[in-house]
Amino acid sequence: MKHQKDRELGSVLTYRTTPRIAVIGGGAAGLSCARELLVRGYDPVVFEASHRLGGRCSSRPTRVGWFDDGAQAFAGATGLASYAAQRPGELAAVHPWTVPATAAEDEPKGKDRDKDEDEDEADTSRTLKLVGAVGVPSMLALATAVAQPLDVRLHTPIERARRRGSCWVLSDEAGEIDEDFQALVLAIPAPLALPLARESPGLAEALHAVRYRSRWVLLLGCERAVGLPGYREFHGSPIERVAAMHSKPGRPSSGPQRWFVEADERWSLQHAHDDPETVAELLLDNFCAHAGRSVTPNFLMAHHWQHAFVETPATTARRIGYLWDDAVRLGVCGDSVVVSQVGLVHRSGVALAERMAQSLMFHRQHSLVQATDRHTRSAREAQAAHG
Repeated sequence: MKHQKDRELGSVLTYRTTPRIAVIGGGAAGLSCARELLVRGYDPVVFEASHRLGGRCSSRPTRVGWFDDGAQAFAGATGLASYAAQRPGELAAVHPWTVPATAAEDEPKGKDRDKDEDEDEADTSRTLKLVGAVGVPSMLALATAVAQPLDVRLHTPIERARRRGSCWVLSDEAGEIDEDFQALVLAIPAPLALPLARESPGLAEALHAVRYRSRWVLLLGCERAVGLPGYREFHGSPIERVAAMHSKPGRPSSGPQRWFVEADERWSLQHAHDDPETVAELLLDNFCAHAGRSVTPNFLMAHHWQHAFVETPATTARRIGYLWDDAVRLGVCGDSVVVSQVGLVHRSGVALAERMAQSLMFHRQHSLVQATDRHTRSAREAQAAHG
């Protein structure tokens, strides 16, 4: 990933022969769109408000190790792996994640736990189920690998986007950014994208209709093994799913166990105004109930995942998975327009990049034809003037 470039003093916008495109949002959709634009000869710049990439495909460092604190895995075919080069002797950047199908096969309970653990180590016939694919050694590592050749600006929340002539001009908290962009991509949740889409009334209206569901998430560390499979979904419980970080490929299996605990939608709504400490204790109690024993945490943190899942994505013609306003060269991709799944938001970014490349190429060819016509007319007029 390229380092953030220092801004040049002055108010004169820089001029580049390669069309520059601003991509707002460093999640799976934004990074995929930027990579596809790059291979098509454009110069994308990714602006990310946070200190880390990935969006829902990100990870959080803690004193007990890393947690994937958004999407735990992704299913189906995705081209994300093709963006990341695999180093000799290392796991691929995307790797299958399998877990024992039952708790009994994964973590014995009761007084025979220690005895059965030794027997389990020698048991190679356990039934495994595929959860999906994961980034290695973390979801954040995958996002970072995808962003490697891109110009990425972290800690840069864009507060304003406006048209100046045929270009887009952006502003952050420090003021106007002295760079011009031929097109703009919004790959962030609709409520954040809406203020930046005012130049396109049609896209702004579509974004205004998008609705999201939030979730409470608990990050839990503990020393003792827990009697749960590495991944499990629950029904009719305050907890919707749990995922063990230490069971994923490429993660350390020794040391404290690390659990991602996601509350279900109804429970999250009921406790939307609770403080994180209260939520953490409540979810810990429910986690212990599922584990069948008390769990003494050595790390406990709850956070409110504000735009966890889109409930009503923007309507797109023919379900193309993106929005595009050719008149102002503004596009929207990601879970503002598709279901909140990693594979779908990736393909949304790819599809938008393809559409933008076609549009920008058409405009470029049209401009060349117009310039040629003007030159021809000028030459004829000059010739006629000289008789």
